[in-house]
Amino acid sequence: MHKRLLAMATIAVLALGACGGNTSSSGPGGSGTAGGCLVGVSWNNYTQERWAKADEPNIKAAVEAGGGSYTRTDAKDNSETQLADIDNLIAQGAKVLIVLAKDADAIKPAIDKAKAANIPVIGYDRLIEDPYVFYITFDNKRVGTVIAQEVMKAAPSGNYAIILGDPGDANAAFLRSGMTEAGIPAKGATANGITVVFEQNTANWDTAGARTNMEAALAANNNDIDAVLSENDGMATGAVQALEAVGLKIPIGGQDGDKAALNRVALGTQTVSVWKNANDLGKVAGNVATQLCKGTKGDAVTVPDGLSAAAKPTESKSVKFTTPKNNSVDSITLNPTPITKDNLSEVVDAGWVTKADVCAGVTAGAVAPC
Repeated sequence: MHKRLLAMATIAVLALGACGGNTSSSGPGGSGTAGGCLVGVSWNNYTQERWAKADEPNIKAAVEAGGGSYTRTDAKDNSETQLADIDNLIAQGAKVLIVLAKDADAIKPAIDKAKAANIPVIGYDRLIEDPYVFYITFDNKRVGTVIAQEVMKAAPSGNYAIILGDPGDANAAFLRSGMTEAGIPAKGATANGITVVFEQNTANWDTAGARTNMEAALAANNNDIDAVLSENDGMATGAVQALEAVGLKIPIGGQDGDKAALNRVALGTQTVSVWKNANDLGKVAGNVATQLCKGTKGDAVTVPDGLSAAAKPTESKSVKFTTPKNNSVDSITLNPTPITKDNLSEVVDAGWVTKADVCAGVTAGAVAPC
């Protein structure tokens, strides 16, 4: 009996340690001050280049600037591990959670636990279908539109292959809808002189998986592929490997501003990498976490100062975002920047990558930064 009472008391202390929230349509909001606020971040897979390079340092800096502290877990691309990770963050006394969900559906039990403990939750860069969750992202539909538009300039007609992202991530569908708006037809269809001869999701946005998909596209079409739309740069790396193996150099687009992709843009082997300035996204997430911990409701959260002009949204505060399942969530959406050979200097000038990163193997003077 003594052990049972002690366990119950421990659970009560943990619950009281979390910032208060609410389950109203205004989304999460804490109570009290940001001082002593522990912000727990659950990464789906910390190995992706940008998380350690840009997102995390800026989240951490913003949280600490607000008087709080930062901790993280890495689910290593496993949904069950991510559920356990969030349990662990709650047990540590996290007062706000920032979640990059491995799977938007599988994550729901963890969100329910956070909600029951009155802990505000931020869905970071990937949508979680729950009005309790504050959503911070870039305009992913716009990203898909820009990838398609830039590749279509280079290949106005012909056979297109589309390398989609993970089917459990809503961003994959957002990106594809943006491509559709740009004029890219459905799989197997032809429009505007473009025929989509291959379209396949890639589990975990994996480079090796994308190479396998690209190899399948080439094999099914006797290498008769004129352009590739890849939903991120990591997968574009795999696709380019497959194309090079059969001697093809064709227009391909991606997103994220990965070093390898920006170097390919300079070399002329990738048409565009849509840059989502993750420094800004991290700043917003850390600042919003601090606001929520102070008691600000989701619909009253403001956009922080100090963001780059290109990424900064037109609104000065959160707005309502209607999800594909018709949920209304509080959201801040930043703007992406397409990087082509014509404006490569932007990522160098911003300190996103070095001149050496961009210009490796590039003929001097071939593009502005080199």
